[in-house]
Amino acid sequence: MQLIAHRGASGLAPENTLAAFRLALELGASAMEFDVHQTADKELVIIHDEDLKRVGGRGERIRDMTWPELCRFDVGSWFDARFCAERVPRLEEVFDLALRKAELHVELKCGSRVYPGIEGRLVQLIRSRRALPACVVSSFDHKALFALRALEPRLRLGYLLGDTPLDQAFQEIEELKAESLNLSGKQASAVRISAAHRRGLKLLVYTVNDAPEARRFAKMRVDGVFSNFPELLK
Repeated sequence: MQLIAHRGASGLAPENTLAAFRLALELGASAMEFDVHQTADKELVIIHDEDLKRVGGRGERIRDMTWPELCRFDVGSWFDARFCAERVPRLEEVFDLALRKAELHVELKCGSRVYPGIEGRLVQLIRSRRALPACVVSSFDHKALFALRALEPRLRLGYLLGDTPLDQAFQEIEELKAESLNLSGKQASAVRISAAHRRGLKLLVYTVNDAPEARRFAKMRVDGVFSNFPELLK
């Protein structure tokens, strides 16, 4: 069973920062997950929420700020004062750090409905870095997944279930030619795992931070778990 470092080693360093990604690699992570948004000047950046409130800001929205404005914010001190120098990284910086060292699970938080043209910019960057084999793009925004598939037939896709009925999800996954169904721990039942495997899909579960729970999912033949602790199964 694959362990995917969720937002980097986010149990040990501030999530979605270069510090968290470096630490995940140091701890031997073979795969990492992170979240992508887009700034007002069209930079692809790594942060979970659409604003800065949860990481120490006052609610400033990512789409309303330029990259020079965004990179002034300290997004590490909320976790620990040792990380006061951490800033929101660009996707290019994460590629510089981790490409060829780990499989990269790129969660697109919103498509063009919120961030016009983001799908095309993401595909362009992945192509330019020759990262198609190393990247899996996932999203709860299934319209964005269809836009990505139309732009790049070779792109690896993961389908985040959310509130979509399972029958509809499987139909869309087939149309998308996605490789995985990604579920929360509460959604991951034996029936759903078997149904995914019968269709030739991987079944990935988030967010698993307890070793006994991880072992339970391994026994259920889950293909991978997202965890804040890359050393969880060692």
